[in-house]
Amino acid sequence: MRKLVAIDLDGTFLNQYYTISSLHASTVKKAQQKGAEIVIATGRANFDVQRLFQNEQLSTWVIGANGATTYDPEGNLSVALPMETIYAKEIITWLNEESYYYEIVTDNDIFITNKAKQLLQDEMDIVQDTDRSEMESARERQLGQANIQEIEDYIDVFQTEKEIYKITIVSFDEERRRVAADTLSKKGLNLFSSADFNLEIVDAKASKGNALKKLAKKLDMKQEDIIAIGDSMNDLPMLEIAGTKVAMGNATEEVKQHCDYTTETNEDDGVAHMLEREILQK
Repeated sequence: MRKLVAIDLDGTFLNQYYTISSLHASTVKKAQQKGAEIVIATGRANFDVQRLFQNEQLSTWVIGANGATTYDPEGNLSVALPMETIYAKEIITWLNEESYYYEIVTDNDIFITNKAKQLLQDEMDIVQDTDRSEMESARERQLGQANIQEIEDYIDVFQTEKEIYKITIVSFDEERRRVAADTLSKKGLNLFSSADFNLEIVDAKASKGNALKKLAKKLDMKQEDIIAIGDSMNDLPMLEIAGTKVAMGNATEEVKQHCDYTTETNEDDGVAHMLEREILQK
């Protein structure tokens, strides 16, 4: 029986160095050879996923921007759920006024203002109750993404009439993250956190779960044919869609409680162990 396997990226398919292990890559290819449909479901943009795939020569479905986009294995955009422009402008105006670091994610680029990097550095210098190495790792993750473009004024993005799929906020200050979440939560939007210190805002119809449901219908897969694996709260919508729910060993306790079983951590190739159990040994 064919299976659709949805795999989270950060904290799941990627290790602590934000790379794909050779075992993870080879096991995905073996699962595909057995007829499994593999989809990477992530908060990252598709072009950033493709950068990570290059060295391992991987090709899968990709649910990107927390469900705002779905790309087929050939790289074609299959589903697009951009944010409404009026909401995007309101959010970005407020973030500018309050001096937050943010990213505007479009189909081909991630836009940050030319003040953004300094804003992150300033917070790292001010915040005292967060481990410095954790902040540096988070900063490295954000600024290490593909296709980051610095602009002087965010209005430049709107003038080019680009579709905006996601706005990412990063703050090392827990109170500032809470204020942003409380202020920006509204009808017409979904707000997720996919990593330490971040908030991700997408259209209300966009989530990993909704995107996975649409993909399963397109591929004529029933719920019992779907396997999902993840580690964070933003993975819960796709785990709820799956017939088999798997938590990473490094997953939060709440995620583990929602799953059928827990595999190894991302440092111990937990995805490969899951694929061996669910696909390769059957």
